[in-house]
Amino acid sequence: MIKLISEELRQVLINQLGHEKTNANIYLFIAAYLKNKGLDHIAAHFEDQHNEETQHSLIIYNLLTDLNADVLIPEINEINISFNTIIDAANVYLNREIETTDSLIEIKQLAIDENNGVVEERMREMIKLQQNEYEEATSFMDRALLTNGDWKFVLLWDQSLGD
Repeated sequence: MIKLISEELRQVLINQLGHEKTNANIYLFIAAYLKNKGLDHIAAHFEDQHNEETQHSLIIYNLLTDLNADVLIPEINEINISFNTIIDAANVYLNREIETTDSLIEIKQLAIDENNGVVEERMREMIKLQQNEYEEATSFMDRALLTNGDWKFVLLWDQSLGD
């Protein structure tokens, strides 16, 4: 069988698949946390993020299967994060998006080094998606900072999103 991807590149893509699934679970955890505080509209943002990250993991999955690579689905650890303020949640969100972008850039560079144009192009596409992710995460952080962590202001923010 012809190898369309190196073992090293296959492994980093599997790790990235796990990273995207972890992101999805973190965002669902944040959504549940916010929903349990009665902040359903802000929680809906993280439910949407969960769905986007799930789609990102499927992009990696499809890339691996398109290249006829053996696919392993990494185990995802339990998500249990303590938040005192909305700013804590915003920090987790922004930091995950920064880590994700950095990881995609590293995979793209490995693909370039290995002259794997298919993986390189897919990573370029995913990095472009990250621009929107950055905008959403930084805007969320800006709004969280405006509340100064005061849940009363977070409630007003949530209500402003309305139905």
